[in-house]
Amino acid sequence: MKRQVFVFLFSFIVISVSGQQKWSLEDCIRYAVQNNLNVKQTRIEAEKAEQNYRQAKWNMMPSVGASSSAGYSFGRTVVEGDLVNESYFYNGYNLNASLDLFNGFSLQNQISYNKFRKEAAKNSNLNAIDLLAFKIMNSYYDVIYFEELLQISGKQKELSQIIERKTTVLVNAGLKATTDILEVRADLEKDELACIQAENKLESAWIELRKGMNLNPDSTITLLKNAYTIMDDNNIDIKSLYKNYSSWSPQLKSYENDWMASRKNLSIQRASLYPSLETAASYGTYYYPVAGNRDFGYQFKANQNEYVGMSLNIPVFRRNANITRVKLAKLENESAKTRLDQAKQDLMYEMITNYNDLKASFSEFTQARKQLEADTLAFRAAEKKYDQGMINIVDFYTVKNRMANTAGQVLRSELTAEVKKRIIDFYRGNRFWEK
Repeated sequence: MKRQVFVFLFSFIVISVSGQQKWSLEDCIRYAVQNNLNVKQTRIEAEKAEQNYRQAKWNMMPSVGASSSAGYSFGRTVVEGDLVNESYFYNGYNLNASLDLFNGFSLQNQISYNKFRKEAAKNSNLNAIDLLAFKIMNSYYDVIYFEELLQISGKQKELSQIIERKTTVLVNAGLKATTDILEVRADLEKDELACIQAENKLESAWIELRKGMNLNPDSTITLLKNAYTIMDDNNIDIKSLYKNYSSWSPQLKSYENDWMASRKNLSIQRASLYPSLETAASYGTYYYPVAGNRDFGYQFKANQNEYVGMSLNIPVFRRNANITRVKLAKLENESAKTRLDQAKQDLMYEMITNYNDLKASFSEFTQARKQLEADTLAFRAAEKKYDQGMINIVDFYTVKNRMANTAGQVLRSELTAEVKKRIIDFYRGNRFWEK
């Protein structure tokens, strides 16, 4: 019975481990988009801007209100010229409405202003998603890089341990000097340090990835390592690519909408310099039982009052406040235009930099791979020479460490090229995490 229970538990563990989901880059980004706190905040801001836009349209409608008052009075009062003590109940009713006829087109411009603000918030949310996607992508490949680097360091450490054992035998047999074993052990400690450093950097990369995805700090996931398709694309026209991407870039659209909103805000502030015209109407009645007929129905009809009128407000002097607001709105409009121009310039140079990095990393990867093949052959030859006493330990470790450094360069250039290739594809309109 115990054996059957053990087999069942062991099988359950194996099935759970083997069935553990492996997260691709797209999976990580999609999860982050749904759970990242910064993206959630920009999504809330977009919803708030939508509500402000709707309210701006509602502001074009008339304002209608109703009120009622009631009270109980006691004490002395005047009734038909006599001062008497009397307590009585009284109340009133009022219905009013008002409508802006002209206010310098402030309300119309307010609608347009909030519409641009809504579009800016919407594009800011999309831009936050794009920035998060790139952040997750960098963290994702950082994890993969340091995992692979840790494996390279581990293999170098294992190799140094084998060399230590072989060198110890040769020193005991009198075929190697005692100083060789000291050199071997020093290099072994160096490989041990490289492993520790790679482990620490790997843990830091995991922390950044978990933070971006809003995972629990102690959560564990397994990343899916796809085969990388590195291509040397030398036929990219940066100007055409920039023209195409800038036409739909959420970042540029957000800056552009902010600029358009600032222009409408300038029109809103200028409206305060013009006269405003408002019409209003009201209807009211009240019950006051002290004087005259105390019948409620009679007084309700007898005390009715109606009002219809218009009011004209002409700004004359408000301590220069209106003019100052107009000037500030002009400066804000210029500032928004400058931010838009700066964003366009930054984007152009960002695209140029990413394209140059793609070409450079591809060239480095191609050459580093050739160098790794040569260094591997050189190491095998050096290993045989060292075993035969034809080279010293210093020369042997020079060849060994050079091979490890080249392996790291191959890995780094390969992953860099993959990241840059995905960024260039994004500029072409490929939001790969949405597929």
